[in-house]
Amino acid sequence: MALDIKTLATINLMIQIVLMIVLFFAAIRAKKGDVNKHCNYIKIAMLLQLAAIFIFMLPSFPGYKASNASMFDLVIILHHLLGSVLVGLWIYVNLVYSGFIRWPGNFRTIMRVAFTLWILVFFIGAYIYIRLYY
Repeated sequence: MALDIKTLATINLMIQIVLMIVLFFAAIRAKKGDVNKHCNYIKIAMLLQLAAIFIFMLPSFPGYKASNASMFDLVIILHHLLGSVLVGLWIYVNLVYSGFIRWPGNFRTIMRVAFTLWILVFFIGAYIYIRLYY
């Protein structure tokens, strides 16, 4: 049985909510100095996020019809752009943490940017969901 696009989007939204909870648990672990657990939480969250992108988001994107470069179209583009930056940051942080490349500054700065960006992308995505389906 094939699921309609709204059902898939709803499943994805539920996954995103769970990922936000995991993100906050990871932030708590980082605050308490438990870097290994923090990194494990984030790795799991990002792998699930990548799966959600490939399973739910990318397949539905071609089905969206742009409406003459409306403000809403720009919001969708912003969501995709910021989400792509977030994935890129995650890859970069993992390369730094693994020792493949060096980070010249304070590691907390980039982590706080990633945290803020993830929350922002989540809320923009929730707005898109509400706008498209309600």
